[in-house]
Amino acid sequence: MRNLILLFAIVALFSCQSNRLNIPEKFEVKRGTNLAHLLSQSDKRGADREKFITKQDIQNIAKMGFDHVRLPIDEEQMWDENGNRHTESFEIMVNCIDWCAENNLRVIVDLHILRSHHFNAKKKPLWTDLAEQEKFYDLWRDLSKTLIKYPNSLVDYELMNEAVANDPELWNNLVGNAVRAIREIEPERTIVIGSNKWQQVQTFDVLKVPENDKNILLNFYFYEPFLLTHYNAS
Repeated sequence: MRNLILLFAIVALFSCQSNRLNIPEKFEVKRGTNLAHLLSQSDKRGADREKFITKQDIQNIAKMGFDHVRLPIDEEQMWDENGNRHTESFEIMVNCIDWCAENNLRVIVDLHILRSHHFNAKKKPLWTDLAEQEKFYDLWRDLSKTLIKYPNSLVDYELMNEAVANDPELWNNLVGNAVRAIREIEPERTIVIGSNKWQQVQTFDVLKVPENDKNILLNFYFYEPFLLTHYNAS
C-alpha cells in the first residue's frame, strides 16, 4: 500500500511539473463540422445571435461522433474599425469554446473575413496596404490575449479563410509574418494554414510552409462537383 501511495504521489508530482513547464500537447483532429454564421457572415446580434448556437447544440455535435468544430469569426463582428473589442462577441466566442471543452471537442478558431479581405471581393486592400497587414497581425495578437489560456490540445488558430491573392508570394509573406507574430507569444500553438486562391488543391505547390515548425496543420478545400457542393448557394 505504501508503494502504491508513493506511486500516486510521483504521478501527481510529474503532472504538476508538466503543467508548470508548459510541456506542449498535440492538437489532433479527425472529423469535424463548421459553426457557421454564429460570429461570421451574419447580421444577427443580441439575443438572436446568442441563441443561434447553444450549449445543447455543442452537446449534440459531440454525441454525433465529431471530435472538433471550426469556429469562424469576422473582424467586423469582433472589433470596431478602431480595433476595439466588441465585448459581447468575445464572450460568445469564449462560451462556445468552454462548451466544447466540456464535451471533449477541439476548436479551430478561424479568422474568416477581414474588412480588408473578402475572398470574393474585387478589391482586397490587404495585399497592397502595409497598414492593413500590420492590423491583421495585431488582430491575432489580440485574440491570443484571450485564447492563450486554452491548452494547445484544445484550441488552434486558422490564420485566415480562403486567401485570394493574384501573386501567391503575397500570401506566403503574410503567412510568414503572421506565424512569427503568433510564435513570439505562443511558441507551441498549432496554426492552420491553407493554400492561396480559395485554398484549392491546385495552388498547394506554391504554398511556402514555415520551416522547422512542428505545430502546423495544412488544409485545402475541394469543391468538385461544384453544382453539388454549392447546391442552392448564391
